[in-house]
Amino acid sequence: MPSKVKLPKPAKPPKCHIRTGDKVVVLSGATKGKTGTVIKVFPTDLRAIVDGDAAVYETRHVRANPQAGVEGGRVRRMRPVHISKLALLDPTTNKATRVRRERTADGVVRVAKKSGHRFPASAK
Repeated sequence: MPSKVKLPKPAKPPKCHIRTGDKVVVLSGATKGKTGTVIKVFPTDLRAIVDGDAAVYETRHVRANPQAGVEGGRVRRMRPVHISKLALLDPTTNKATRVRRERTADGVVRVAKKSGHRFPASAK
């Protein structure tokens, strides 16, 4: 079986339609149709960690290390989801929506395609 080949990461992270704090809907996978809040976004990996009903967990077996104070056993932690599987939740229709970007005096604002709802510009 061939080993997994890791592609080099881009120098500049690509544009991402998801930001931290967004309400999202999962489009495919085991948690399809469920909603959650984005906790953290990894733009270079094109992944995001989602909390709530849409959270995906993985189990890791950890060996005990008394010197470091680590207890052994199974640890359950959240797994990142690819952003192509996530869609922004439109608060007016309460459904998944696609977004376009508009330039305003406040900065770049995301606008829902169908309803025209404006998502506030990020406070960086």
